[in-house]
Amino acid sequence: MDRSLYLQVLGAGPAGLSVGYYAKKQGIPFRIFEGSGQIGGNCRTIKEGDFKYDTGAHRFHDKKLDVTSEIKKLMGDDLLKVTAPSKIHKDGRMIDFPINLSNLLGNLSVGQIFNILIENLFNMKSYENGSTNFKELSYRTYGKTLSDLFLINYTEKLWGRPAEVLQDDISGNRLKNLDVGTMIKQKLFGSDHYKNLDGSFYYPRDGFGAIFESLADHIGDNNIHLDSPVNKILHDGNKITKLVCKNEEISETDIVISSLPINTMVDIMSPVPPNDIMSAVKDISYRNIKICVIYLDIPFFSNNASIYFPEKKFNFTRIYEPKNRSADMAPKEKTCIVVESPYSKDDELSSKSDDAVFEMVSGDLINTGLLDKNQIIGHSILDLSNAYPILDVNLKEKKKKILSYLNAFDNMHLIGRNAQFQYLHIHDIISHARSLIDDIS
Repeated sequence: MDRSLYLQVLGAGPAGLSVGYYAKKQGIPFRIFEGSGQIGGNCRTIKEGDFKYDTGAHRFHDKKLDVTSEIKKLMGDDLLKVTAPSKIHKDGRMIDFPINLSNLLGNLSVGQIFNILIENLFNMKSYENGSTNFKELSYRTYGKTLSDLFLINYTEKLWGRPAEVLQDDISGNRLKNLDVGTMIKQKLFGSDHYKNLDGSFYYPRDGFGAIFESLADHIGDNNIHLDSPVNKILHDGNKITKLVCKNEEISETDIVISSLPINTMVDIMSPVPPNDIMSAVKDISYRNIKICVIYLDIPFFSNNASIYFPEKKFNFTRIYEPKNRSADMAPKEKTCIVVESPYSKDDELSSKSDDAVFEMVSGDLINTGLLDKNQIIGHSILDLSNAYPILDVNLKEKKKKILSYLNAFDNMHLIGRNAQFQYLHIHDIISHARSLIDDIS
């Protein structure tokens, strides 16, 4: 590659920063344009006094050896191995997650256990030809009883859609090794051979955002342009010819790598894309999250990395406690919990004030006996937009059409969860960035 040519990277979230990191290592000139005043996207660590918390229950999974090795070199001793368990809160009980057979036997009725075993013994023959949506996948893989107890209800809360209209790949690999067959193997041979994404993981001492702050440090401030939204993407039908960022016209568009949401990209393209693309993109949507951080005058809330809440009576889906990832995330005698409530733009939650969100969340926790009102010493509310792409089964063909149109531009590449409209883990995104730069160089 001609090293005098510039690589233009759109977005300074995990995807954009990963691209910049590998481009810097390869000696490829580049610039990153970020619309907000901060790096990290929805993977940031926020400091409030003596407390730190992440914008989500993020983890770094040891699933790609080359990526893990790179992050270990980057973070050094500040990358910790975490083995804190996770739980599902169901009917007032805490059930192990990943689910294990011994724990189920102690928490479910004889009838439920019998149904689970029978359903899985016959492997849901009615779905033996494959699944077309998440509900069918769940029933075919885990059986109706186990699915209805833990998977369907949680999934519908998280995505705001009935499980039968959600694509069967919405969870990535998160549900891998949760079937009854694996549970029996775990019981017989131990859990080390059958790991799920909620098992042990890596986590930076100062919060998950430290990974991306380290990437940004390596990249250099001179290569990252904050408060520089991409206002327009100009093209000739085959190539991106110019960018307008913060009203500055940029003609050095030899290669453009975008991590912007695909609907945003289509909306700012000039000339306007064909009518069928504009029509398809109107149905693209993302799930947002209200994060309620509650500061507590106690050493620990629990000993869990995350607690999942599948029941609809709770107005949130997940709680995580930063201190159970790293002791440096809160003072010794205090802690905080981060409570996630997903919503879409027209939901009732979207218009609730910060105080109303706190009262709703804390009220649920207090009424359930999980929290004592006198333990609360403060709270913060954070609103995250475009947290998850909503993978509706009806969007499969429309997504394919939009991505086909965008990928047809010779000098533009898409990367990241929102740009590819796909549920991706951080290790997948970093790995993709490395491959992309290797191909370019």
